[in-house]
Amino acid sequence: LPFKKVADMWKRDDRNKVYVGRRVKCSSETSLISPGAFSLFQCRACVRLHRQAQLWRNGIIIIRAKTVRSEVQCLVIMTIPLGAIDIVCRGGVGCEKECKSLLEDVMTLLLDVIEEHSPGT
Repeated sequence: LPFKKVADMWKRDDRNKVYVGRRVKCSSETSLISPGAFSLFQCRACVRLHRQAQLWRNGIIIIRAKTVRSEVQCLVIMTIPLGAIDIVCRGGVGCEKECKSLLEDVMTLLLDVIEEHSPGT
């Protein structure tokens, strides 16, 4: 996959007023999340979440179908060094429930992959 900057992929959109997010971080500063775990997460996110997705080397944007209010998007990026993964979901006014739902779906899948591929981190 190509390497891209987050700023190129996650452009500001004034329609998006709701943001929710989480950081998944290693339990100690000497631990790293396996790079293979993130690649596996990207593949599973495309298959299991059945959403549109944009992929690049250290990130993915998952787009949930447009609601009546707006489109809900989730940005997942692996930090360098490989100690954390940031997840941010955004949507328009009134999309709090949809943003939180997508965040929970992504978190569940990500934690399952990390536990399977990088246990103990």
